[in-house]
Amino acid sequence: MAMKRMTVVLVVALAGALMSASAQVSFRHLKSVDLSSYFPTGGQQGELASDVAFDGANLYIAGMSTANSLAEPVGVLKISNVLSLDVNAWGYTQLITLTQAGQSRCSYVVYRDGFLYLGTGLGDSSNQAANTGIRKYDAQTGTQVSDWNGTGVVLPSDLSNSSRAECIEIDPGYQGSGASLAVLARGRGIIFRRSFADGSALPNILSIPSRDCQGGQTTTGMRDITFSPEGDAYLRVDNSIFYAPRTAGNTVQDGRACRIFDFSGDNAFQVLINIHYLRTSAGNYLLYNRRGTSTPLNKIFVATGSGATWQDYAELTGDEPLPNGSTPNLFSGNIFNFTSGFGPDPSQGDVNLDGIVDDADLLAILFAFGSSDAAVDVNSDGTVDDADLLTVLFNFGSSPQAQYLFVLHSTIGTDRLDIYRVDVN
Repeated sequence: MAMKRMTVVLVVALAGALMSASAQVSFRHLKSVDLSSYFPTGGQQGELASDVAFDGANLYIAGMSTANSLAEPVGVLKISNVLSLDVNAWGYTQLITLTQAGQSRCSYVVYRDGFLYLGTGLGDSSNQAANTGIRKYDAQTGTQVSDWNGTGVVLPSDLSNSSRAECIEIDPGYQGSGASLAVLARGRGIIFRRSFADGSALPNILSIPSRDCQGGQTTTGMRDITFSPEGDAYLRVDNSIFYAPRTAGNTVQDGRACRIFDFSGDNAFQVLINIHYLRTSAGNYLLYNRRGTSTPLNKIFVATGSGATWQDYAELTGDEPLPNGSTPNLFSGNIFNFTSGFGPDPSQGDVNLDGIVDDADLLAILFAFGSSDAAVDVNSDGTVDDADLLTVLFNFGSSPQAQYLFVLHSTIGTDRLDIYRVDVN
């Protein structure tokens, strides 16, 4: 009997291992929405959508200015109810507006525990709050936390007298403990860390990007950063990607980041070359864009792997079919930014997005039965019918969640949001 039980256990374990090894991720294109009207010339949130953050239900899109004048409006557009099947149910709020440096100085935004951390005028070297800085805002009201870092703003001079800040990101901390706000600064091989609570400086991480991984051939254009859940850092620096494995709260191996992707043919002096780390149940993925080559690279590159070892996996081009069978246009430029996160899955019957498939969802389907109400058309085939009703009944009482990838794609005069569901097959 013991031998039989052991055999069963081994068979089950082997089957699980084979399933895990064969699991694949696909990116299911759900929505493609034009946001250009929210970022017009002279718009209150800027003229170019440059970064995106997600809180599990709402999106926050930071805008920058491409105007040549020194002072231009920039800010954050909030899109509520963004997981609704019906884009007409989305709500748009001009949440934050301030005046900062124009001339294509970047804006970056992250969300953490009810607050937004917004970097604006990034790349400006004046070291004046009127032109640049990193600030904390209430994500619901858009109210600035005026005493964060004492003055309400982190300036480049607060980053060990740096000349200009370049980007911000959430650092989950070593082994996922001790999260902080990470900041990169021009010409500094340092990951600066600030307290989410009060903006004060935390111990920095020396992480010098080295092209030869021997401490030489360093580079300085710190464009973007992302982290694995364990706190390993991936830096988008000039025309390469660098990897710095975390060894403690404020150290990485050998105090340097080693190049793992070499795009030496790309222009090294472009802004908005970004990177995002995506952890799924089937593996790890790096998403990035490339700019400044003679051949247009109007796509998102997806690599799979871990640590310093990655291989090409997929490309997202924007024309992947939507659930209703329509095909959006190809991406038309090479400026992208991305974020990801988990939220309710209306395609599994949670049409009111309250976290559970229950009577409210069932009644919504029944009241709309036979109509073309997109908000409750679970399979997005154009009609609320038996198929939608069966989905709700099969999932009744469950709390379906999905992992989403939000892609912001911008060119001068055109701003577009695409939503993909990350499916493990």
